[in-house]
Amino acid sequence: MSEFDKKIMLDNISFILKEQGKKIGEIEAEAGVSTGYISRITKDDAGKPGIDFIVKIAKALNVSIDTLLNINLSELTPTELYLVSFLGKLKSDTTKEKLEWYILSKDYLNSIETDYDGDVEHPLFYLETFSEENEGGYPEQVTRVVFPSRSFGYHTHINDECYSLRLKNGAVLYLMDISKSVYRCGDKSAFAREIWLYKDGVGSQFLCGNNDESRLSSLVNDVFDLVKNYTKHPKIRKGLIEAIEAFMVDDLEDDYDEYNDPDYPF
Repeated sequence: MSEFDKKIMLDNISFILKEQGKKIGEIEAEAGVSTGYISRITKDDAGKPGIDFIVKIAKALNVSIDTLLNINLSELTPTELYLVSFLGKLKSDTTKEKLEWYILSKDYLNSIETDYDGDVEHPLFYLETFSEENEGGYPEQVTRVVFPSRSFGYHTHINDECYSLRLKNGAVLYLMDISKSVYRCGDKSAFAREIWLYKDGVGSQFLCGNNDESRLSSLVNDVFDLVKNYTKHPKIRKGLIEAIEAFMVDDLEDDYDEYNDPDYPF
């Protein structure tokens, strides 16, 4: 919070007000500050506004604090602005425990192979033949199942746990934590995080990542860190909550007919 660029914040306030067709006075009233407050803090010697104002103005503008402080919205393309809204809702719904994220271990992803028909079951992975340096540093032709990432192409290794989220009509969102398959110690550019979307009949598409060229890097990192922390805590699947809620109101009657149900568990 203490390191944010005040100019980016003020530019974003102006941009969002224009997009929403609102006036500064309206938003100042919603944020609970005096009329002219935003104009006063634009002066170079005014210093930065406090956390209370930032939280209130972000809520009034319906934008996340991270976006308000870190991303210059006026420089983004329409597609990037759309993704900002999408990532913001992902964060919000994850925090409210509305989403069911699934963990994909790096051991599983790095060991994906073809089936008996030569097909790869995971929609982001493909069997490819390409040139890669061996342990001696010499190029050699290899054939294996890979995730051809936007950051590293065929030379991609799954670096840490990844996450998937089922969306409507069979679409699946993937958060991929990756690295170069071969890299030198200390090479910070050898690591990346990417967000992909897949849908049957349409295929897979890279949405955004946190590499140096991406203007959405900070939001991508925020989503990853939030989901990673979220999955560490206990969750109850939606289909099982009904059973617990019934028990909590002393509804103990079993709806199953064990005599007519061959799959009854006991």
